[in-house]
Amino acid sequence: WDHSKEKEYRISYRYRNLQGNEEIFRYTGRIRKEPTGRPLRMGAMTCQYHTGFPYSPVVRNLRLKNPDILYFSGDQIYEQNGGYPIKREPEDMAILNYLGKWYMFGWVFGDIMRDIPTICTPDDHDVFQGNLWGGGGIPRPSGTASRDDIMGFTQTVRMVNVVNTTQCSHLPDPFDPAPIEQGMKVWYTSLTYGRISFAIISDRIFKSGPNLVADWEGRKDHLKAPLKDPSVIDIPELTFLGERQELFLKNWITDWKGADMKVLLSQTPFANAATHHGEQDGYLFGDLDSGGWPKKARDRALGILRKGFVFHIAGDQHIPSLIHYGIETFRDAGWCFCTPAIAVGYSRWFRPDELNIPVNNRPEHNLPNTGEYIDGFGNMNYVYAIGNPGNFAGIADRYKFQQEKSAGLGFVEFDTENRKITMESWRFLSDVANPDNESQHPGWPLTISQMDNYGREPVAYLPTLKISGDPDPVVEVINQTTGELEYILRIKGNEFTPKVFSNDRFIVRIGYPEKGLARELIDIIPDTAFGASELRIDFN
Repeated sequence: WDHSKEKEYRISYRYRNLQGNEEIFRYTGRIRKEPTGRPLRMGAMTCQYHTGFPYSPVVRNLRLKNPDILYFSGDQIYEQNGGYPIKREPEDMAILNYLGKWYMFGWVFGDIMRDIPTICTPDDHDVFQGNLWGGGGIPRPSGTASRDDIMGFTQTVRMVNVVNTTQCSHLPDPFDPAPIEQGMKVWYTSLTYGRISFAIISDRIFKSGPNLVADWEGRKDHLKAPLKDPSVIDIPELTFLGERQELFLKNWITDWKGADMKVLLSQTPFANAATHHGEQDGYLFGDLDSGGWPKKARDRALGILRKGFVFHIAGDQHIPSLIHYGIETFRDAGWCFCTPAIAVGYSRWFRPDELNIPVNNRPEHNLPNTGEYIDGFGNMNYVYAIGNPGNFAGIADRYKFQQEKSAGLGFVEFDTENRKITMESWRFLSDVANPDNESQHPGWPLTISQMDNYGREPVAYLPTLKISGDPDPVVEVINQTTGELEYILRIKGNEFTPKVFSNDRFIVRIGYPEKGLARELIDIIPDTAFGASELRIDFN
């Protein structure tokens, strides 16, 4: 495939109409040439609730922004969409019920998607569940379909596989295609486009359920007050991404062929960045449906990702946010952009200030409810920006209603030349062609560096690497004492001073994976001074 040239395509479908006559339907579109020599532009969206249908302001702005690639992170359908209720059984009727709602997604965005590469991932509502704790594909116990706090899938595996097929079958082949429990298909994979390497995963399908650890009254996923012993809900047996996806990520962060930066695409942020749920006074100390739980597994995932300087895009929360993750300390891992919902049903707020939750290091913009907070599970989150809902009560106009509920459009620009990432969060009724100071949610836009996605402070530095050869090689730093990967990235230019996090000896590998060229240096001793010495590596 020559990705440097634009191609027209046509799909023909032969069928019989209601009169029994054979007809042919043709669908045409354009496959754009892969963008090079300029930033890659992504439209990033989530959650399409029926009260904003057909989301015309968002669609208009998306067309005007003219992205190179689209990401729909989940909840492409809701149970209420289409004006008809879901049907859980019999199986064939449940599938038909889903497809009708799925077609509505196509009616809205199909004309845009026909010419723009699109990544789509299912979330909980796509499989008719308010929350999903997949447990690796296990079925839920009978009689629990109305519960949002029980592990497993409610619908049959055949229906779930239809959802996975309709939304993900066009993606690259899975890293490991072996089915999980019940014969359920998996779709976690990677895609490189416009010199950005994307990992596409599920943070729901393998996740443990709160019913395994919660012993309080009421909903097991809603923690309303601190626990005397928080460790009881963070036992080692709990899973988040699961062993298979963790193995995939460990492999993915080391593969830099054709890529300058790495981005994770999943459904929800790996943080508990909402204090109120459903109603303005609906305070929760912790939401186990958030990506902040289970903490140990969450930290392990972030520990893998930061070694590749990975930026995270997610959705699901119905409240846009910009969060710099922390593991051992604040801001020592990567950044996450939680995009606004296309249209919001269930509202959430992040209002720690009025709860007198301690905060440090507010950003320079000094917006309320921003800064360094520890969430209900002990995660250290630097919340740079939050798009809390306004006063939407009583608004009859469905578009103005969504404007106040913080709906809108997420947009990301990846500048591979300068290794910068710019995030935009456009309000539902904004006009991207004529923006003003209120067009985006407060705190946006923000531009960060690729290097900000491993914010851990160094203990020391290795000698400055001066590389004779093509620019932008891949540099891999390995702790020689432990054998652990410290990190790996494609540097910019021909010089790089590696930071390290101990005084051990290190191995450094420099290479050009597209050419199969590599050099290895061993027994490198760090220095507390930046640039205290240099090492020259010749590829000429």
